[in-house]
Amino acid sequence: MNLFNLFRHPKPLENLGPQDILEKWNESPKPVILDVRTQMEYQSGHIEGAKSFPWGQEKEVASQYSADTPLILICKTGHRSQAAANTLLKLGFKKLSHLEGGMDRWKKEGFPTE
Repeated sequence: MNLFNLFRHPKPLENLGPQDILEKWNESPKPVILDVRTQMEYQSGHIEGAKSFPWGQEKEVASQYSADTPLILICKTGHRSQAAANTLLKLGFKKLSHLEGGMDRWKKEGFPTE
């Protein structure tokens, strides 16, 4: 496997900023926010309502959500979320977006965590 390609931004993946996520959270159907950081990172502070699915557990995501479920992927800087998106696209998911800049950006811009 070519690691360069793994972390490349897939074309169908939509980049979101923190405010975009808050707006999407009010849409119907409500997206699922998946935090792909480690459990330790997740426990140190995450977006309210985010589900923890550390990177590498994409098959578990596929077993719990349909391919048409809108998913927002979150990580620390935006790289692992892109890698997770690449795998989820291969598993048939179509409605994927991620927090560009990750939780680092979320926190830097003063958005709340729990």
